[in-house]
Amino acid sequence: MWPIIKEGRRRRYIGFAIQPSDKNMQIKRADVISEIRKHCRHLFNKNCKEMGIYLTRFDGKKGIVRCNHVEKGNTIELLISIDSISSSKVKIKTLGASGTIKALVRKHMDKATLF
Repeated sequence: MWPIIKEGRRRRYIGFAIQPSDKNMQIKRADVISEIRKHCRHLFNKNCKEMGIYLTRFDGKKGIVRCNHVEKGNTIELLISIDSISSSKVKIKTLGASGTIKALVRKHMDKATLF
């Protein structure tokens, strides 16, 4: 028997790592959210809510973004397009994507540094 999936509830979780140009830079969750919102509006002329984008976890270097399953490619493009946070140069690398946080962490991320 196949599980019942409610319409519009399929999500993808994308893991990413931020590499700041200044090694001593402290990156705050609020700054990352602000940049994601700004780039989302600029690139796709949509807000994050329309695309289902939400920053679920962030530890200062690595994080997980949730999005609608049809927006996975756009969300990856959005993350890669971010080149500065709080007027400091950064580079964002996506680590992988999955349908659940548990599988994403198991396959692509180091549990100890994120949780």
